[in-house]
Amino acid sequence: MNKKKFLTLTTTGFALFAMFFGAGNLVIPPYIGLKMGAASGAAFVGFFLSGILIPFLAVLMVSSIGTSFTDLGKRFPAPFVNSLVVLIIVVFGPLVCVPRSGSTTYEVAIEPFFPMVGKVTFGVIFFTITLFLALSRSKLVDIIGRWLTPILFLSLIVLIVEGTINAPKGLTDNGLTFKEAFTFGFSKGYLTLDVLSGVIFSGLIISAIIQKGYSSERQKREITILSGMIAAGCLVFIYGGLLYLGATSDVVTTEEVKYIDILKHIAHKGLGNNGAIVISVAVAFACLTTAVAIVSAMGGIFETLSHGRIPYRWGVWGCTLVSFVLSIQSVDQIILYAGYILDFVYPITIALTLFILLFGKRVQKKIPYIIGVSFTAVFSAIFVIGNLMESQTLKGIQDSLPLAQYHIEWLLPAFAAFGVGAIINNK
Repeated sequence: MNKKKFLTLTTTGFALFAMFFGAGNLVIPPYIGLKMGAASGAAFVGFFLSGILIPFLAVLMVSSIGTSFTDLGKRFPAPFVNSLVVLIIVVFGPLVCVPRSGSTTYEVAIEPFFPMVGKVTFGVIFFTITLFLALSRSKLVDIIGRWLTPILFLSLIVLIVEGTINAPKGLTDNGLTFKEAFTFGFSKGYLTLDVLSGVIFSGLIISAIIQKGYSSERQKREITILSGMIAAGCLVFIYGGLLYLGATSDVVTTEEVKYIDILKHIAHKGLGNNGAIVISVAVAFACLTTAVAIVSAMGGIFETLSHGRIPYRWGVWGCTLVSFVLSIQSVDQIILYAGYILDFVYPITIALTLFILLFGKRVQKKIPYIIGVSFTAVFSAIFVIGNLMESQTLKGIQDSLPLAQYHIEWLLPAFAAFGVGAIINNK
C-alpha cells in the first residue's frame, strides 16, 4: 500500500469515526452497561448491530447507488426521494443530534467548571464555532480527520484504560436473559442516530475519496469499505470500553438515573479530578465534530435538492440557528422526545438500506422500493402514535408480531410488502 492510499484511508476512516461518534455515542454505552451488568455482553451484541453494523451498511448502500444519498432518485420518483431525504436530515440535524451535542457539551464540560456561564451564552459560542467550521466545507474532512479526531480518540483511551484499572466493582448479575439484554442494547442503538449518520455522512466521505483521485467505481468502493472498517474498529473499542465502565461502576441504579450523571461519575470515580478534565475534552470534541459534519451535510443536501436556489450557507445557517434554540433543553429532555421520532424514522432508513443492498442489482424497477418503504413508514407511524396515546390495542398488536421482542416487529412485514411490490411489478 502506497503512502497516498494509506493517508487517504486513515484520514477518511477517522473522519467517519468522528462523524459517527457524537453526544449520544458517548453517554449511551455507560448507561447500557449500568443497567445490564453481567449481561452487558449480550447487550453489546444488540448495540453493535444497530449502532455499528447497520450504519456501516448504510454507507455501503449510498456508495452502491452513487455519490450521495440524493442519488436514491434512481430507485424512487423525485418527490418521494426528496421528501425522504428532507425527513431524515431534519430529524437527524436540527431536531435531535445537533442540539443534543450542544446540550451535552454544556452539561458535562462547561457547567461543572464554569457555572457562571449560562447555557445560552455557551450555546452562542458553541454554535458560532460550529458555523465557522461548517462554512469551511472544502477542508471539512481533513480538519476532522487530522486534528480533532486524534484528540478525541486519545482522551477516550485514557478514560477507558484508567477507568478499567480502577473499576470499583465487578460485573453484577441482574438476572436478565440474553434476549432481554440483546433487545435493550439494540433499541438503545437507535438513540445514537448512527444509521442516519451513515446515509447522510457517506456523501461527504465519498466526495472526499473522489477528490483524492479515487474516482472509479472499484476504487471508490474499496476505499469506502476499508475506511468504514477503520471507523468500525474504533467504535467497537470505544463502545465496548464505555459499556464496561458503566457495568463496573458503583452508580446506584434507579429509573431516574441520568445518562450524563453516569458518565461524570465514572470519570470522577476512576480518574479523580483529572477525570473531569479528560471527559470534558472528550465530550467537547465528540460533540463538535459531529455537529460540524451534520450542519455541513444539511447545507449541501438542501443546496442539491433545490438546484442551488437554497445556497449552502443558508442551509448551514438555518440548521445552526434551530439547533441553538433546541439545545437550551437538557440532554434527557432531548433524548425523551427523540425516542418517539426515531421509532418512526429508523425502520424506514434500515428497510431502505436492506432493500437496496439485497435487491439493488436484481430489482431495477421502482415500484417494489416505493411500496416497501411506504408500508414501513405507515406501519411505524401507527405504532408510534399508539405508544404516544398509550393504546393497549395497538400495543397488543405490535407485541404479537414476529420479532417484536427484539424491537424489529416491522422487519418481516416490510420485506413482505417489498415482495408484493415485486409481484405487482412483474404482472
